[in-house]
Amino acid sequence: MKVTFILHSGYFVELDSCCLLFDYWRGDIPQSDKPLYVFASHHHEDHFSPEVFKEARPGRRVRFILSKDIFESRVPEELREAALFVKPHETYELEGLRLATLKSTDEGVAFLVECEGKRIYHAGDLNCWVWEGAPKWQNDMMEKAYREELRLLEGKDIDVAFVPLDPRQDADFDLGMRYFFEAAGAEAAGAAHVFPMHMWEDYTVVPLFKGTPTYKEYAPRVMDVKEPGQVFEI
Repeated sequence: MKVTFILHSGYFVELDSCCLLFDYWRGDIPQSDKPLYVFASHHHEDHFSPEVFKEARPGRRVRFILSKDIFESRVPEELREAALFVKPHETYELEGLRLATLKSTDEGVAFLVECEGKRIYHAGDLNCWVWEGAPKWQNDMMEKAYREELRLLEGKDIDVAFVPLDPRQDADFDLGMRYFFEAAGAEAAGAAHVFPMHMWEDYTVVPLFKGTPTYKEYAPRVMDVKEPGQVFEI
């Protein structure tokens, strides 16, 4: 498996028989003639760009898996038959791929993809969005909702996970990733490779998380994402 960090929450995963493109915003998309599955977790512009439809080149098999909050009218008419609109807490079967969705704590869905015997999790905007200055009840509800959603990962053997690590949350930037590791399912499954995302090009949060003494046991599994275009061989 080859994983390329494009930008922000955008990742490209190349498997033996196909490729997966998650939450493209902007940047260079790796080129391949393999069948392509394009995922967009919700309509926010930093997770979905109509530019992805240019990947549907003649002779190439492309499927678009889009959250239902993305209007069908945003898909070119000639590509709508290739688009699958998904909602939270559902499972879907595609050619050679099985998909389960989680409910985001912001908009849209998170994806749990099974393909070629691998399990890949992309959080989208499913995160513990706790903010300094927000009412305590609001932050408490957010934490509860996030932890409850992570329970759906229990017992799943996750090979690769893409999880937010957002510097805008200041002292709470690490909560989403911390709770992901602490969740019984994520810990038991041993998500061996966890890729930070949603960093708004502030990559200092990666060594900050990995260097925190209380996260020492998690650090080896967090990939050293430093710049767009990095390629990781898994």
